[in-house]
Amino acid sequence: MPGASYRFRLRLACKRTGTFAFSTPTASVPVSDGLTFELSARNADSLDEATNFHFDGGGFLSANEARQAAEALRIRLRLLNAILGLGLNIPVGDKVSSQVSEEIKTKLKSEQNATVIDSIWGVSVYPDDGLHFEYILSGNVVVKPSDPSYILDGLKTIWDLVVSLDSASEVALHILCLATQETSDKANFLTSYLALEQLVDRESRSTAAQAAIRRFQDELTSAATIEKSLTDAEVRSLNGALASLNEESFPSALTRLGTRIATPARICGVTPTKFLSACISARNKIAHHAEPETEIPLGELAKGLREFVLGLIWTRNSLPSFTMTTPPSAVSIPSGGMSIRVM
Repeated sequence: MPGASYRFRLRLACKRTGTFAFSTPTASVPVSDGLTFELSARNADSLDEATNFHFDGGGFLSANEARQAAEALRIRLRLLNAILGLGLNIPVGDKVSSQVSEEIKTKLKSEQNATVIDSIWGVSVYPDDGLHFEYILSGNVVVKPSDPSYILDGLKTIWDLVVSLDSASEVALHILCLATQETSDKANFLTSYLALEQLVDRESRSTAAQAAIRRFQDELTSAATIEKSLTDAEVRSLNGALASLNEESFPSALTRLGTRIATPARICGVTPTKFLSACISARNKIAHHAEPETEIPLGELAKGLREFVLGLIWTRNSLPSFTMTTPPSAVSIPSGGMSIRVM
């Protein structure tokens, strides 16, 4: 329709409060002469107390222009997050996180000519006409251990254990600790997978296989010398790739490891072999820019992988076993309770 314009909303989150240390509910962000975004707190009355946020931008001539601006903002926020170490969780894709029933949507449309938009974790684009809005459940639900002393008790429990780690386990443990700081399931899983790679030994291929690889390398060198069609850099690169084949691939080594594991018998409800196969599949899909759709949700896969890596560290270093009790969580709603906002 003539004169129609569009706007976007980009949602993001942070585990801790105070990242955006403004005592106001919103903050204007002028990024150029003609473009200003607005940052808003979604689950608190001020930005410094919130852990969920969104950026709004409006006045775009088409939905495509609004989407392009949102994507430009998203990539720049991700770069800024990495540069400054802000700890933000900025979604790479977009998915519906909550919806209002069709009955309510229809009622509001017929009675007030208002359109309720779904809450999108990521980017949503909609007409900039003042008639489109989102219902937001506001307020922080506090989830914490019912008995916080369990962490201190855990330290007492393991204090007398004789703990000595080999170098590979030291590196794996360091990476695993980094994984616990990740705010997204995908980053948590990939970091834990990297920790796992430090602990899985790859076997050399058979003598016959290595002899075949050497023949390929000799043929490559001869072809490069005679034909002169390959640069020295290309020859070195191809030789390096062939040399790496002297050892089995990491997925093969991991699969072989899975077949030797008797305890635990089940990880995330499946056998160790199937669990590790799901991990390999998820990692490969992420590496090829696809969403890892597996029978085991990525969050559960990441948790299971963390526990698996810890098990390998324990076994590899012959650490003594121990028992630690984790209390149930206590859930509370702060003074003022929850509220529904229209934004």
